[in-house]
Amino acid sequence: MATPTTPSPISARSHTAPDPAPSLTLIAIVAVVITWGFASPLLKYASLSGPALAAYRVWLGAGVLVLFAALGGRRPTMATARWAAPAGLLFGANIMCFVGAVKLTTVANATIIGALQPAIVLLVAGPWFGESVTRREVACVGIAILGVATVIVGSSGVPEWNPAGDALAVLSVLTFTGYFLISKGARRTVGTFDYMTIVHCAAAVVVTPVALLHPGRLATTDRGDIAIVLFFALVSGTLGQVVIGWAQRYIDVSMSSLMLLGVPVVAAVAAWPIVGEALQPLQIIGGLIALIGIGAMVMRPNRRPAEWESAAIESS
Repeated sequence: MATPTTPSPISARSHTAPDPAPSLTLIAIVAVVITWGFASPLLKYASLSGPALAAYRVWLGAGVLVLFAALGGRRPTMATARWAAPAGLLFGANIMCFVGAVKLTTVANATIIGALQPAIVLLVAGPWFGESVTRREVACVGIAILGVATVIVGSSGVPEWNPAGDALAVLSVLTFTGYFLISKGARRTVGTFDYMTIVHCAAAVVVTPVALLHPGRLATTDRGDIAIVLFFALVSGTLGQVVIGWAQRYIDVSMSSLMLLGVPVVAAVAAWPIVGEALQPLQIIGGLIALIGIGAMVMRPNRRPAEWESAAIESS
């Protein structure tokens, strides 16, 4: 981690092994930004229903984690389950709301609203865990919310816009905040791998019944749909989280947070060729305002807890 007197975007974490090259760490985060950005328009393009896509996401993720746990002879404890089970329920609701938002409203709206996650987490979790929230940060959050409101107003006339989808995006942010609060407390006492294994299994409990009861398409033999499911579950989801978790050990929080704000930008741009969603001028203006507000907030001096990083679209 950079010393107080010599701030550096690259953190020196280990005295026993050399850190990876700075360029490698930055390339890894750029790859995650692109991957997460493309996930949203691809989910909208898929013919499967939102709940079905969410179910495949958590089940495939759970399968991979359970397999590795079995190969390693790991058995999660009841103490881990007490933390992970409620977190998993919120995690499943978060994914389901996010995918539903992408399906119902514009990709730009869903991802810009989702970008508010660090701001909401800061306002709620900061005081909860003893971190002060300054007037400057409150002002930044206000600017970000104003930008999101501008995006919504700008999209209200386009055929792809749906207020129910925007509401699901807001619910996605709120459920993530609850998930984050539990996870931050759990990290003090439980192992991350065992915790995430139970989280995914518990998420399946929430998502599966909704997918089975939803009238939308549940199964498919279309190769494009299958490729999107695998991309969302294993590449964008599981692998993306592993890569960003690794990169966060070697790069400054403020830099990686700012880079991850590129996700809604990539998503909005990619939505045009993939699903034919063109951005309206007011959407672009509002998106820029929102990202500037969030970017100014995450650049707060001396705020360095790595946990804030996970507020950058875990649902992707």
